[in-house]
Amino acid sequence: MDSRQLRYFREIIDSGSMSGAARNLGIAQPSLSQLVRNLEAVLGTELLVRSARGIAPTEAGERLHLHACAIEAMIEEAQRDVVDIGAEPSGRVAFGMTPSISMALSIPMAETIRVEMPKVQFTATEAMSGHLREWVLKGEIDMALLYDNTNIGECASSELLIEDLWIYAASDCWPFESAPGEPVTFAQVAETELVLPSERHGLRAYIDRVAQSERLTLNVPTEMDSLPQIKALVARGSGHTILSPAAVHDLVSAGTLVGAPIGEPRLRRSIYLVRSTNRVTRATRQTEDLCREVVRDLINRRLWQAELPRDE
Repeated sequence: MDSRQLRYFREIIDSGSMSGAARNLGIAQPSLSQLVRNLEAVLGTELLVRSARGIAPTEAGERLHLHACAIEAMIEEAQRDVVDIGAEPSGRVAFGMTPSISMALSIPMAETIRVEMPKVQFTATEAMSGHLREWVLKGEIDMALLYDNTNIGECASSELLIEDLWIYAASDCWPFESAPGEPVTFAQVAETELVLPSERHGLRAYIDRVAQSERLTLNVPTEMDSLPQIKALVARGSGHTILSPAAVHDLVSAGTLVGAPIGEPRLRRSIYLVRSTNRVTRATRQTEDLCREVVRDLINRRLWQAELPRDE
């Protein structure tokens, strides 16, 4: 088999008839029929079922059609990649972020890409981690920032940063004797009324795991799977919450919320840059590099209270 045969076979299936495929390809119909017979002889199996209504692929034919489509897409991608070398990055880059990460990163990323790569159409997609993982696995987005780099198939991943989780409250409803900014224990946090995402959310799952390991029972009278709603409730004094500093930077800067780091144990988690292998272009590679530069700058300027991995 070669790429030409696979392209012709793909066109036969897509057209639904030999005559339609021959017309689209601009070749004689007998040549296509002979091509199919040759493929069936090489593979030792029937690929098409012929009837008065046209042709239909057998199970083996459907499998070959899937491979043909994938191989054709890879060839086209290889051509684009080679042509792109030395050219200015262009095209669409779809970047997925969770709401808490988006609060810190989406605007600086958009502004940086607009200046550094003006021909790139940057699309920031905000969603929960589970959806982002599914989309990057399917190649529907080019890359995503996730808190968990397991179950990502053939996608590549690397640690981007490590951030601590803090407890936050309205500025006039601070629940502890210690002043805001001074560390509190997780046991102290567990005694407060918390507003957290539901159990299907990655942040909640992590907090619950730590609580279970510490044999603590959390008091969560209200669950919200919306970051803006959680922040609004806490700002009104209707409970407290556990979030990363990046997620509440706006309200902390405005003096609406105050917070403190959590210790004993310290709550911290890594953020991973997960990249789809379905579409790798110069634009996606440089977007990844710019992401690292923007994150490093935000951390150095204390706009994102986090740490870079040791190998950075």
